[in-house]
Amino acid sequence: MDNSIKSKIEKIYALVNHGVAGEKEAAKKALDRLMKKYNIDEEYVKTIHIKLYYFTYAHDLDKLLFQRLITHLLKKDLDLYISTLGRRAVGAKLDYMDWVTLECAYEYFKKHMKTEYKRLVTPQLNRCRSAKTKKFRKQQLDPIFFSNYVIASKLYEDNELTKVDNSTISADERKRRNSLRSVQGGSYNPQVSSGLFLE
Repeated sequence: MDNSIKSKIEKIYALVNHGVAGEKEAAKKALDRLMKKYNIDEEYVKTIHIKLYYFTYAHDLDKLLFQRLITHLLKKDLDLYISTLGRRAVGAKLDYMDWVTLECAYEYFKKHMKTEYKRLVTPQLNRCRSAKTKKFRKQQLDPIFFSNYVIASKLYEDNELTKVDNSTISADERKRRNSLRSVQGGSYNPQVSSGLFLE
């Protein structure tokens, strides 16, 4: 079976699982025809659509964002694969529709988060006089920034939020938290169309 047939089966199978109303029925009929024509069974079809997709990242915050999007958008636990050959990338085995969802959201939020980071964190890091101080300050600010960004972007579930008691944290910690309070979250709308069509 050549790659074009495999690709067609993958897309039809994605419509069977993710299509709406009449799309699902039409996709199921088309899938049944292809299974008969190429003499393939259901077990093969269930795995044919899963591929290892790679997503590039620049730093650890991008990797955290990627994991957060998987949890929030896909509601799944996935095994992730880190690649550093020629580029820094994180891989995940996904079906086509999950890849489309994740790719679009990740590219949008990664760019938006970078803009917010440059606006709020980078100026504080640039005030540090030594590389050691800068690294230490980055370790302090990054978790606060990321947490605020996730909350502002509504990339969390209600049961994940915990209230911080200001009386239990130091004055310096309060100052750091206040300096990053104005993080603006992204406003992302998932794709309406699946982008899949039967031929």
